[in-house]
Amino acid sequence: MTFKKQLYFIFQHPTRHKYGVYLQVLIFLNIITSIVIMFLETEPKLKQYADIFNAINIGNILIFTVEYILRLYSININKQIKRFRYAFTPLMLIDLIVILPFYLSLFHIDMGFLRGLRIIRIFKIFRIAKFAHFENLIGEIITEKKEEFIYIFVVLFIFVLTLTPLVYYLERDVQPEVFSSMIETMWWSVITFTTVGYGDMYLVTPMGKVVTSIVSFLGIAFYAIPGSIFTSALLEKINEKKRKRRKIKSRL
Repeated sequence: MTFKKQLYFIFQHPTRHKYGVYLQVLIFLNIITSIVIMFLETEPKLKQYADIFNAINIGNILIFTVEYILRLYSININKQIKRFRYAFTPLMLIDLIVILPFYLSLFHIDMGFLRGLRIIRIFKIFRIAKFAHFENLIGEIITEKKEEFIYIFVVLFIFVLTLTPLVYYLERDVQPEVFSSMIETMWWSVITFTTVGYGDMYLVTPMGKVVTSIVSFLGIAFYAIPGSIFTSALLEKINEKKRKRRKIKSRL
């Protein structure tokens, strides 16, 4: 077996390679270590250990970088997977976002939001063989239920656009500094319909309070729909895989 093929099995089918599981354990420990360090380095009482934290971070990033390059290098052993397309799969994009802030900082480019996104390295845990099928399940659900999800999104968009001018004309005379435009009012529509309600904007007119109550109840009912669609589809997929495993076992 060539070195490239061994890498392919180590990363893509670790249980079929004698070192695959060991490598998964090392990757898992590196992920957990990097996340723990990311939290510890923000603690004021631990500032004196900053150099140690930086050294560990550099080690983490180097391991993540080598992993990323080797995954990309070995993937075209499978002729059905194109390297370029593989680089844009969700987990590979997560890998890239994890290492990107470090290399940008070498060129004195400090993008704060990217540094904050380092926390998504926790999703690298889905690389573990036991959870690897989860990514495929999510992709299958989104593909099969895309029409339902698109419909829900369109309805939500129409509802927000309809609600915004109504609220604007109800409140603009009473709170002109708060509901100064329809664009500003749209923020209220979004946070109220999603039942977040930050409290930075609220309706004070009697009719406005009635609208707020209706929208809040609709928001709760409306957002239960995509959740139930996704949950039922996920359970259906899991049960389907269990049935397939039982059939395979019964044949053996």
